[in-house]
Amino acid sequence: MLTRRAALAGLAGSSMAKAVPAFAQEKRLTIVAHAVHKAAATTGKGGDITAAWREKNGAAIDWLTFGVEATNERALREASLSQGGVDVAFVLNGLVGPQYAQLFEDLREWQAKDPIPAFDEIPDAMLETHRYSGKVTAIPYRHATTGLHYNSDLFAERGFSSPPATINDMIAMAEKLTYDRQDGTKVYGLIVSMEDLACTLDIVRAFGGDFITPDLKVIIDQPAAVQAITTMRELVKTNVMPRNIMNFKNEDVINYMQQGRAAMTNSPFGRYFTFNDPKASKFPGKVQAVALPVGADGKPSPAKTSVWAMAIPRNGRNKELAWSLIRHLSTPEATILATLNGNGPVRPSAYNDARVQQLLPYAAADKTALATARLITPSFPNAQQAMSVLMEEVGLALLGRKDPQAAMSDAKARVVPLVAA
Repeated sequence: MLTRRAALAGLAGSSMAKAVPAFAQEKRLTIVAHAVHKAAATTGKGGDITAAWREKNGAAIDWLTFGVEATNERALREASLSQGGVDVAFVLNGLVGPQYAQLFEDLREWQAKDPIPAFDEIPDAMLETHRYSGKVTAIPYRHATTGLHYNSDLFAERGFSSPPATINDMIAMAEKLTYDRQDGTKVYGLIVSMEDLACTLDIVRAFGGDFITPDLKVIIDQPAAVQAITTMRELVKTNVMPRNIMNFKNEDVINYMQQGRAAMTNSPFGRYFTFNDPKASKFPGKVQAVALPVGADGKPSPAKTSVWAMAIPRNGRNKELAWSLIRHLSTPEATILATLNGNGPVRPSAYNDARVQQLLPYAAADKTALATARLITPSFPNAQQAMSVLMEEVGLALLGRKDPQAAMSDAKARVVPLVAA
């Protein structure tokens, strides 16, 4: 005989039986990324770009966010396991070299099955940063290209109404922009981040030099590069750049620009909003962003760019779902929305969108800079170690412990074997 208690238990069991499969069938995608990638995909004027995709696919996303190097390290560690727990990995050029290509899917195959719309618009140079032996191991998502940021109020105080037109103008103006303000604030004419090679190489390239050419020739010891380092050393010696500049990280550059303690810096264009943040800056709306000054050869200075891209580990468990999300985030409209969220768009057409132009005062300058931008180095297995070597030698030169020519010659001698290995 069916008792009331048994009936209720049966109903409860029936409800649970229906609920459990629904829960068990929920799709979950795990992504390893930097916090800026999550923000670009989910937060800002462009809204949550993943929302429609999640609803359509009945899927949830777990974001695991880390710092720059930690993101790459986690991605490589997970991809090296027999069975990983990561479905999509954001990887940065230069930190994930060709020796790791076999850990990730060849995305040409997925593109052939379910192609990204207007895929040809993504510049080949960006794809090349994650192309090894013909395989495309990651789809570009974000570029960070440097421009010149300058404080228009400080410029006006020193009689300047426009940014420097050439690299020589920039150096001369930096000297005049090094002064004490009426309130006692010490202003440095130029500051750069020494967290990596990016800002230093902008200056080296503006003088006509370079570190490693695309065909893997080390030329940092050549006259143009040495002249750039010699100029930077003189700026440090005369305190136009702070004498402790080798300790400067991105956070220091942000602080100095927000507080009006520096007149100019070369930083990614997207830092415009940080420098002008009304909650943190003493000069909101006064820090402008333009393309880098013309180089010593009269041509546009090639700004540093870096490219973050989306990869699928070969040991991933949800490859089809992972490609679906990568495809969604790579569409023209999603690229525009991510740009509105602060992303550096890998599709040049995004800069032509009225919404982007209205929100980003630097849109035209960023597009111009991107046309001639270069990576810090080509991809090769020891790229990270080579960059560390050059930073060490640059530091010795700027601090006056080595002659610039000797430092750059030593850098070449130490880097050539790394390139050849």
